[in-house]
Amino acid sequence: MELTRTVRVRLDPTPEQASALARTVEANRQALDYVSRVAFERRIRNAIALQRIVYRTIRTRFGLRAQMACTVCRTVAAVYKSMKSNGNTNALAKFKHAKPVFQWNKDYVLRSGLAHITTLDGRLRIPFRVEPPYRRYLQDGWIFGAAELVQKRHGWHLHVSVSKTMPDPVSDFDAVIGVDQGMRFLVTASCGDRVMFIRGGKVKQTRLRYVRLRASLQRKGTRSAKRRLKAIGRRESRFMTDVNHQIAKAVVRFAKAQGQRPLIVLEDLTGSNLSVRFRMKDQYWRMSWAFRQLSDFIRYKAEEAGIAVVTVDPTNTSETCPKCGHCEAANRSRKRHEFRCKKCGYRCNDDLAASRVIAQKGLEC
Repeated sequence: MELTRTVRVRLDPTPEQASALARTVEANRQALDYVSRVAFERRIRNAIALQRIVYRTIRTRFGLRAQMACTVCRTVAAVYKSMKSNGNTNALAKFKHAKPVFQWNKDYVLRSGLAHITTLDGRLRIPFRVEPPYRRYLQDGWIFGAAELVQKRHGWHLHVSVSKTMPDPVSDFDAVIGVDQGMRFLVTASCGDRVMFIRGGKVKQTRLRYVRLRASLQRKGTRSAKRRLKAIGRRESRFMTDVNHQIAKAVVRFAKAQGQRPLIVLEDLTGSNLSVRFRMKDQYWRMSWAFRQLSDFIRYKAEEAGIAVVTVDPTNTSETCPKCGHCEAANRSRKRHEFRCKKCGYRCNDDLAASRVIAQKGLEC
């Protein structure tokens, strides 16, 4: 099993180096648009055939280095192939916010605290920093791949792709952990009699403060209020991402404590919000929380720990008895947050019952 991650490397260029990076980004964007027009007009979708036609023009007109010129051709060809697979065959691909892609050991190298990057002005040596969460990917056998040059509000970054081959998780599981996601408890994880609840009350109150603040700024409608709205949106997004990271870490720690070969079972919540109706006061909270992001975080953190993850259909998980299998809507009381089976009398917290049913579905898979 191959794991792929993206490492964010912060660059600290001088003003002259930053200017060279900006010119390289713009030249790359113009080259992409030019090659895209050629590919569209001549109906070329093969990167090698496209390179034969446009390579010299890319080098002379836009000043890109050899490897970058080849990468431009591959990028355009890949975009048109993707558009074709999506049924969009008669549109011109445009690259308004394209990011240059550098190849490891050809266009860029990270060595001794310096990023060696190929630009229009030649090879630049730019100091870089890596934040603590990403430092582990710079060692322990991770292999560097392509990198994107990204300009953000606070400076320049390289988004570096790294990969590592991990042994496939064994199928002889000694613990199965069912994970239920909800509003009252963001996560309820269970393995037999061992249970972990992660409450969502404080998170919900924090997000409601953002809602009220946004409403106040929207009523003002001034330019400064609109700038503030954008800043608040970014802050709330960072808050949600941080919370989901913490929850995912807690779920993986809980799973590792249950056995040597655990299995995590998640609900497949893709599109589930579209078919479920909520009370008006819960709609923003339920519809906007990044449950898909949380599932992705749990999955990739579990993969790094060598823990297998499967997803199951969430249909009726909250209404099915984990003891006798009886399914009935009346089994669950949403007001009291209680599950009581109408057939066998089994009784427990409704989210706990759902997590146990999810674990059982995972075993059936």
